[in-house]
Amino acid sequence: MEKYQKYGINPLLISVATGQAVGTISQRPTAAMLPGKYSKIVYKHIKEVNEEFPENIFRLTCGKCGKSGDYDLGTIVFSTDSTDTGNGVEKFQALGYFRCKHCNTAGEWVLSPRIQAMIAMKMAAAAMINMAGADRTDGVIFGEAIIDSAFLPQWGSDAESYFLKKLTETPDNAYFWNRLGNSYYRGKRPDLAVFAHEQALANDIGQVESHYSIGKILIECGELEKASEHLRQAVAFSYQYKYLKAYDLREIIVGAIEILLTIYKRSSNKINILPKPNEQAMAHLTKSQIAATAMLDFEIEYDRRETLYPLAEVYLGDRRNELLPEERAIRKQSNTPVWPLASKVNKQKPAKKNKNKKRR
Repeated sequence: MEKYQKYGINPLLISVATGQAVGTISQRPTAAMLPGKYSKIVYKHIKEVNEEFPENIFRLTCGKCGKSGDYDLGTIVFSTDSTDTGNGVEKFQALGYFRCKHCNTAGEWVLSPRIQAMIAMKMAAAAMINMAGADRTDGVIFGEAIIDSAFLPQWGSDAESYFLKKLTETPDNAYFWNRLGNSYYRGKRPDLAVFAHEQALANDIGQVESHYSIGKILIECGELEKASEHLRQAVAFSYQYKYLKAYDLREIIVGAIEILLTIYKRSSNKINILPKPNEQAMAHLTKSQIAATAMLDFEIEYDRRETLYPLAEVYLGDRRNELLPEERAIRKQSNTPVWPLASKVNKQKPAKKNKNKKRR
């Protein structure tokens, strides 16, 4: 009898990442089989990550092996017209990622009449809460979780299948790896999310969203130094990142700096906040640009997010020109590129040569 497995992993995921044939990979992979630096670390802290997502446990029956088990459906999405048609249970989407604990398949689930009734009751309760104007919906939202404006996955594993199909065709596509990582994260599988984001960076070191996501996951695991490295890279590479609108990219930078400020405090002011001149993303800068940081001195306040916007916009580089003039934190900027590597809370000036050092 095969051992019960709580957190399933798709063999195809390892196959696409490593180039191995699916037939040569165990049909019940474990976290130890995932290549990469961080998956095993995150797996140890899996209960401590993704706490912002709800827990919705229901008993489902696997259509493949016929065995039942309790599974966390995560966020449940009901179609906006589900309450009018009376068929809400048939239209729901479960964003949680899970596989059969017995045979490791996914996507073929049988809902008993009792479970359908429980889900319908949950939908009705959420609708009443929404009508009352309250924010709390117990992990239920109304709308549609759409991928690429067309595909509506019913299960978290359907979203995985969608991206793995694309990655089978283009395994070096960092953007699809990032999207897959986001699906795993929403599905409450940070161990798989961090693995997918690592694959994104292996193909594109400037994948800002993956740097940011890895940093967010690692700080929840207590890995402050490793988290800060990726968050600084997210900030430093942002000037050349094209997959987000400038407004959304600015929010990513601000979010990264906020977490870095937290790390700075938690490390007793030992871990750097901003990118250092010798970090990989800063290699494109000239000595004059690094020296120009002395021209900038940002007043950063830990409890005021808006004080980070000028700093974030400098890292946006030319992309800040995409922001409407009245919505920019930096209203007037000189033509000379200025890249901040220092702040009042974190001075990082280029090292000075010791002129008094004796020649040998």
